[in-house]
Amino acid sequence: MAQYILPTESGHLRMAEWDGTAAVGAPTEPPITRADPLRIRPEVPAMRLRLPDPRQQGRWRRRLPALALAWAVVAALSVLPLTLGPATAAHADSGVTVAGPNRYDPATGADGLPGSVTVTPAKNLSNQVVQVSWSGFTPTVNWDGTQASVAKEGDSGVMYPVRVYQCRGADPKITDCYGNWLYGGESALGFDQPSRDVGVLAPDFPTNQQWAVTGADGSGTASIEVWSAKQSPSLGCDATHPCSIVVEPNYGGDPNDAGRVRDGAADCNDHEFDMDFDSNTATDYIVRSIGASWKTGNWTGERCAWNKRTVVPLEFSPTADDCKAAAAEFSAAGLEMANRAVQQWRSGFCEGTDPLSMQYSPAGGEPQARADFLGGTGATVALTARPDRSPAPRPYVYAPLATTGISVVYLVDDPETGRQIRSMRLNARLMAKMLTQSYTGAANVASVAGNPNCIFMDPEFRQLNPDSTLGGAHWPSSCAANAINMLPIVLGGTTDLVYQLTSWIAGDPDAAQFLQGAPDPWGMHVDSFYLRPKFPGYPVEAFQPQDFSGIVGESGDKAVWKQWEWNPLLGGLGQVARNLLQLQPTAINPDAVGGTHGKIGRQSIGQRTLFAVLDAGQARAFGLPEAALQNPAGAFVTPGLDSYRAAVDDMPLDALTGTQQLPYGTAGTDFAKDQRAYPLTTVQYAMAPTAGLADAKAKAVSTFLRRTTDPGGGQVYGAGPGQLAGGFLGLTTDQLAQAQAAVTHVAAQDGTLPGNQKAPAGDTGPATSAGDAAATGGQAAAGSTGTGSSNGAAGGDGDFAGSAGAGGATGTGAATGTPKSGTASPGAGPLDAAPVAAGRPAPDRAGAARLLLPVALVTGLVLLVGGPAALILGGTPAGARLVGGLRSGWGRLRRTGR
Repeated sequence: MAQYILPTESGHLRMAEWDGTAAVGAPTEPPITRADPLRIRPEVPAMRLRLPDPRQQGRWRRRLPALALAWAVVAALSVLPLTLGPATAAHADSGVTVAGPNRYDPATGADGLPGSVTVTPAKNLSNQVVQVSWSGFTPTVNWDGTQASVAKEGDSGVMYPVRVYQCRGADPKITDCYGNWLYGGESALGFDQPSRDVGVLAPDFPTNQQWAVTGADGSGTASIEVWSAKQSPSLGCDATHPCSIVVEPNYGGDPNDAGRVRDGAADCNDHEFDMDFDSNTATDYIVRSIGASWKTGNWTGERCAWNKRTVVPLEFSPTADDCKAAAAEFSAAGLEMANRAVQQWRSGFCEGTDPLSMQYSPAGGEPQARADFLGGTGATVALTARPDRSPAPRPYVYAPLATTGISVVYLVDDPETGRQIRSMRLNARLMAKMLTQSYTGAANVASVAGNPNCIFMDPEFRQLNPDSTLGGAHWPSSCAANAINMLPIVLGGTTDLVYQLTSWIAGDPDAAQFLQGAPDPWGMHVDSFYLRPKFPGYPVEAFQPQDFSGIVGESGDKAVWKQWEWNPLLGGLGQVARNLLQLQPTAINPDAVGGTHGKIGRQSIGQRTLFAVLDAGQARAFGLPEAALQNPAGAFVTPGLDSYRAAVDDMPLDALTGTQQLPYGTAGTDFAKDQRAYPLTTVQYAMAPTAGLADAKAKAVSTFLRRTTDPGGGQVYGAGPGQLAGGFLGLTTDQLAQAQAAVTHVAAQDGTLPGNQKAPAGDTGPATSAGDAAATGGQAAAGSTGTGSSNGAAGGDGDFAGSAGAGGATGTGAATGTPKSGTASPGAGPLDAAPVAAGRPAPDRAGAARLLLPVALVTGLVLLVGGPAALILGGTPAGARLVGGLRSGWGRLRRTGR
């Protein structure tokens, strides 16, 4: 029998015996025997340090640190460079690089050359994820000298880890760094705080600080979510209150006079205790620990690490919350998928010489927003991704705003290295399996009998994602630890996002057969509770778990029920993102404790197996990896401007409503043959009234639409206020024409209706040209007169007065011609013709080819001679400025000529 250390429930250590077999509560790895160097296991909870007696400092204790350091040097020389930790997506804003601390050399005990730290992006920030990278740091190694792949809070076996904080101010104190043991304490006291309640460590959210490792080449990365004042009032970061990122490597030293030889003073050049298997001052154990110091009272062992900190300033962009208090000129509701874009537009439109104030509520779901808008009881404007195809009960038009996508995101770590995997393929059938609870999870009940335990055990997933495609990484080889909490984090309630996602699944032949009961080629079948007539089938507007079956454990005291494994969140996409970022699954513990079922615990970095369904705007902002989804042509495509552009080109134009959607399940379409198109691409629209608004409100709504769809304003890509947020594609030329015509109809309140719909007999709304109606995706009754009566039902905010009683039209107002791709113009043709593809989108850069058309209208010579040159220069900074100047000049000319 060998002896080893095991923590008790009270957090103390006890000795136990090891006979070579695992026992309940024993470590899964061979324990440390008396013949091994004594070390504190990483999973031991935070404990009070045992301060050593200097009279008992033996020779073995002085030699072991040197031995550990020698092991670290050998490992650093033998391990190839690694790219460690998660990395965010590329961002248009450049990063900020500052000098870092001098690199500590464990072999000599001396400091070397300074390193560097970069934060990307560091300006125009909102609530998002930024990437922190560094070079020239001391490699992070395990206690035995091998390269460490994961650093965890309080880990006593990993030397030279790195902490990353978000902190208040440009020159923060330790009490300014969120989640630190001393956060919110008295700044003047620094590390010498009186005893305090640990509840003040994270008063707003669970901590966003990160723990990371440095590779053998001295480089490392970490991704940290930064919070604006809205998410963290205690940090208070906004456009006028700067904050910063602090990168803090722990190079050891003696921060608390462990040997009691300096009257409590720190000596950060004394590395005797770096890895002495007691104090372990070069590990996060000394930072995480807190207790009563023999000299200074309440303390942490972070003094020496803090001395090596690097501070990188952050600049936050103004947000809609920073707008001056003003009465809202109109209200909008719906389409949480557009929230990132709308909030960034709002933040730019509310300032300046002509401010625009609007109220926006993304919650509640698009079906409800549409119903309220059409019934006159909702917001002035409804934002939607699906049109209403019933006869219009009030005059309105659809104005396209931007295009984005629905993203399937994931946080999955390689179980062998702990590093995040950033490449994954999924098809519609795999999504159907996860969304119908068809994996057995923790309960192999009759409804899913014989199915794989989780997606990583599914042969179909393995076929699409062989380890050979991951550059040496590996998928989890077992689901035992996380089987019950691996279904996607999704939103509850009715939304267009759910309807489109499930429409894609239902339109896929393989997924459709699976949902009808046909097993996949490996024998997996759909959960029987999702078969008709128990379940109506896809598409659906809301996710609702169907399987509540389960079993009772052999001991009779443990209920393992399917009902606990999947719980859509009613807090919307924001709550979905928050759960994912905080590594919190939505599964519920099937064991009742005190009569209640608590949440499954948070997952740990290095062991994550999380999926979620989000909008692409949030996925982009939070740097989340997005799965490549299989489109009808068989290609696997990730969300992005190019794949959105291809999908929009494939979208037919719905004659009834003048809107565009992907034609799922229809053979022979351009979309069915296009390998470039992302299958969950979504065009987003505003349903805007064209009758019943007071003059001031009509002006406000039309101004909002004009600014959001302005090629030189709301359609400019960027992170600044009023620009188009990341994850969104600008409008095509046809969509721009439709939006601009919608602006005119809303401003005039001329009674225009969607698509080829005509006003009922008796409409007294003013006439609008048939050509104008074709361009806007709406049609007014030709020959009509008057402005409409005022006896309609009153709207929720006074917008709908009079529209229900509008009537008195005469004439037919037919239009002729066929729209052509990229040539939307007044008089283009009837919208009740056969669906046609939309126009080519504008290029990614704001200006370039999008703005050559007005120049060509001035003179053919400019197009003939200057066009090629402008296209070439458009790809250069000088060219962009030239083209932008041409656009500004043409805009002034147009305004002057009106």
